[in-house]
Amino acid sequence: MSDERLVHEEVERRTRRSVVTRRQLLKIGAGGGVAAAAVRTGFVPRAAAQGRELVVGFSIDPGHMDPRVEAGVPGWSIFHTIHDPFLWRDEKINPVPWLVTKWEQVNPTTLRWHLRKGVKFHNGEDFTAESVKTSFEQYCATNSRSPWKSQLIVVKQFKISDPHTIDLVTEKPNRPLLRNATQPMALSPRALRELGDRFPTSPVGTGQMRFVEYRPGQHVAMEANPNYWGKKSAFGRIRFRFIPENGTRLAALEAGEVMMVNNVPPDQIPRLRGNPNLHVIAVPSNRVMFVTLRTDRKPFNDRRVRQAMNYAIDREAITQGIFSGMAPVAKAPLPSGVYAHHTGLTPYPYDPERAKKLLAEAGATGATFNFGAPNGRYLMDKQVAETIAGYLDAIGLKVTFENPSWSTFVGEITKFEKAKYDGYMFGWGVVTAEPDQLLGEHFYSVNARRNFYNNPEVDRLLADARENFDDAKVRADYQKAQEILWNDCPWIWLYEQPDITAINKKLRGFAGRRDEYLMFWDASLDA
Repeated sequence: MSDERLVHEEVERRTRRSVVTRRQLLKIGAGGGVAAAAVRTGFVPRAAAQGRELVVGFSIDPGHMDPRVEAGVPGWSIFHTIHDPFLWRDEKINPVPWLVTKWEQVNPTTLRWHLRKGVKFHNGEDFTAESVKTSFEQYCATNSRSPWKSQLIVVKQFKISDPHTIDLVTEKPNRPLLRNATQPMALSPRALRELGDRFPTSPVGTGQMRFVEYRPGQHVAMEANPNYWGKKSAFGRIRFRFIPENGTRLAALEAGEVMMVNNVPPDQIPRLRGNPNLHVIAVPSNRVMFVTLRTDRKPFNDRRVRQAMNYAIDREAITQGIFSGMAPVAKAPLPSGVYAHHTGLTPYPYDPERAKKLLAEAGATGATFNFGAPNGRYLMDKQVAETIAGYLDAIGLKVTFENPSWSTFVGEITKFEKAKYDGYMFGWGVVTAEPDQLLGEHFYSVNARRNFYNNPEVDRLLADARENFDDAKVRADYQKAQEILWNDCPWIWLYEQPDITAINKKLRGFAGRRDEYLMFWDASLDA
């Protein structure tokens, strides 16, 4: 059982008869041992909150309220409602000002940020250059499990000119830094100091909404921030309900209990579109789905075995049978909407006989494959993973399959080298549209904590692309790296996941995004 789950159970025992609010939680002393805010009853809004409540249904519960460790877009979407990003992305996924109002590349190793003035955290603390420095240090700490660590740790020095000007200094030129910096959120230095171990479940941000309560397995609730520096929310309260089961989630939408749901199964789209009160939003995303393989473990350290596993999968059957043709087969390591996507590679065909032959040549017939996949995080993930397990079993692997909740799954895979899985199904949304966000995180050997892939030529190409500002050179490096990866197969390449949401037509101002973020900054409800 994970530490987080043990904490949740302890808090459930201690809070059996009462609601723990953000204000109450901040008053709990260290001796109370409470590290999560859980309640038994439903959301009880604070008297200070005014306006209407928006209730939405998400397929997963992050299992915490800590942006430093979250590894999924639904969780990031929740946290972005409480915490502002340093920079944000427009509809074309280009960086736009947010807490950073202006930036300039002073020289190849120095990126200067000019910060928005007059911004305060929910605890009254000013947002300053020191907040930026502290946030980066948190994401890049030695024991950090943040998926952003490899992208932000390139900053080696912070030079603060005044409270609202900071230079991010890298050891070498780093072209991707600006785009990659659209992901992390500003953290409150004072809250980190004062809350300590309680910070993960008592978030303090600068965002449009402020935290009220979190009940594991049920919801997170928040209220409007009356002192927000930007556009005020149209809602007095927002409640994110956690509804992992597809049918239950859709039923809540149809009954008017929630105004929006994510991860709509493709086979349910015609029925939902037949409901005059609902609207289905389906957009392509920058998310590629795959099974990452432990290239450091036998027999998966043999490229023939990894290639066999790619030949074992009938991707067309999956995309047509499970996704009604809405999920394009992956044709390169980078998804098609990302800069430098390779258009000249051929997807691995379904060829089980060739797969069996490669396994036999490698002496791996009958080998055990410990396979994991989350339940409810990705679109139809359980069904896809069960299908993959069947395909791999059919070519002669002995597959042991686990399908836990998202929070349990993340707790296991972020053990990294100690994770029990030989491979697991995962998705990577290139939310910044920066190739390094995927290639550098998964295949640059220093960062490859999930598959332990190590290829010096790929390392050289990725480093060269990262340090170069010449478009033709960068594109050529990424193209060559993708060719090598496609042949080496550190992943079982699967498909590009569409982003499918459904809303009640009373909800205005919500739109699908290629980065899959589910944001309600500009949303409102008709009467």
